[in-house]
Amino acid sequence: MEIKNSSILIAIILVIALPATTMVVAYMLTKNPTLRPLARTLNDEAIYRGEAVAVEIVAHVRWTTRRQKSFTQRELANVILRAFRAHGVAVRTVFETADSADPVSITYQVGRNKFGPLRINKAGDAVNNAIAVYRMYQMSAPIRR
Repeated sequence: MEIKNSSILIAIILVIALPATTMVVAYMLTKNPTLRPLARTLNDEAIYRGEAVAVEIVAHVRWTTRRQKSFTQRELANVILRAFRAHGVAVRTVFETADSADPVSITYQVGRNKFGPLRINKAGDAVNNAIAVYRMYQMSAPIRR
């Protein structure tokens, strides 16, 4: 009797979870936003078709492994976050590890625009430029109703 109840429970779970799981796997393989379950937007489709540009500020940090540093990735990400938050703008930080003795560098990307690479001690110089470009994208974005 207990085995039968377990089989029914497993069948119910599969019927409920299998469609969403299949769609997530399809999205991960193709990166087509129309396949992402319950998260599709008009902007995602336009970006996928190449009709629009994803507008966010991304800080790409080239984190070198053979150079001594006086800060951690977490500390650097927090400094970057605070620099943009002071202007009321969000930023996403992405670390890319490089087997090099070069200094740590950062490149800000806003849509198709890139600022950098810059050494960390000069990274603050491009924050205002990145924010200005981000705000221009926001002003030129069509209003959807």
